[in-house]
Amino acid sequence: MQFNIGSIVFLGIAAFSSLASAQAQAVAFGQQLQNDDQTNHWVTWVEGQHACPGMQVLDVLTKSPCGKVFSLGEVQYTLTGCSGDSGPPTAILDSGGLQIGGCSANANNKINCHDGLHDIIKHGVCEIVDGS
Repeated sequence: MQFNIGSIVFLGIAAFSSLASAQAQAVAFGQQLQNDDQTNHWVTWVEGQHACPGMQVLDVLTKSPCGKVFSLGEVQYTLTGCSGDSGPPTAILDSGGLQIGGCSANANNKINCHDGLHDIIKHGVCEIVDGS
């Protein structure tokens, strides 16, 4: 197999683009409403993507969502800055514990998952600041 300089540059750009797109630019958080066991959970998902198949469950709603490591794609995050046991987060950390963005609450919009098992109430979004 023979490569020329143009092919190598193209492959490098394609690989970098796929890595960059795997990282979330915003992380949404909310409450998963269970229909079977009535235990509600804190959940996160990539903002702008559908929450129902792509969510990560953090913990039961009566416990804080902060301090729990979760993955979206291949990237690990932790929410921080929660007030009390059930307060929303105010910031998001990367896998090294560095703050990479801030979180804000919203109008508690309900997302219907259409599977009969649960729905989600979106409580807010953590915007990730690009450090470059």
